[in-house]
Amino acid sequence: MKKTIFKCPSPVAEKLMQQDPALIPLLSKPHEITVLLEENPFVFLVETIIGQQLSTKAADAIRQRLNDRLNNKITPEQILELPIDELRALGVSGPKINYMQSLARMVINQEIDFKAFPTLTDQEVIHELIKIKGVGIWTAQMYLLFVLNRPDVFSSGDLGLRESLKKLLNKPDMTLKEVEEHSLKWQPYRTFVSHFLWHHWD
Repeated sequence: MKKTIFKCPSPVAEKLMQQDPALIPLLSKPHEITVLLEENPFVFLVETIIGQQLSTKAADAIRQRLNDRLNNKITPEQILELPIDELRALGVSGPKINYMQSLARMVINQEIDFKAFPTLTDQEVIHELIKIKGVGIWTAQMYLLFVLNRPDVFSSGDLGLRESLKKLLNKPDMTLKEVEEHSLKWQPYRTFVSHFLWHHWD
């Protein structure tokens, strides 16, 4: 599995602290974050759909059961071949089964071309992904971060990122719009800040 590493101190961290001094407590201490990237776009989307609106522990358990059932080889064909009752027994809800099967059909019918995504802009990738049933803006942004490793992504819709920023700034009443506007200070390195905010929140 591919990985990327974010380090403090680093030239990027120094530039970010100049652009937004509020990041100094977050980025001034020596630290390193290793992020694993998913090389299989279909697997990433299936596992992300499974995790929607579930705790990390519950989602991980279902993902593990699905991987065990399919011998760690999740493909569109296998998702469509698994009986619905069996998917339910693994812990996948009815709507999520529908989303996963819809995604599998789109891939098989070549209605979505993951290989073309690296040549597209962030907004173009998001536009293509949200055509998939069950995939919204947040999931598309996670795809940009954990599959394509894009450098300038911040998801204001992510609870962990929002709460971590509020805590860092000591502004518990920040609105979604205010969070988004503040993140613009970090362009073009919002991905870097995102990973450190997640780590800080954890």
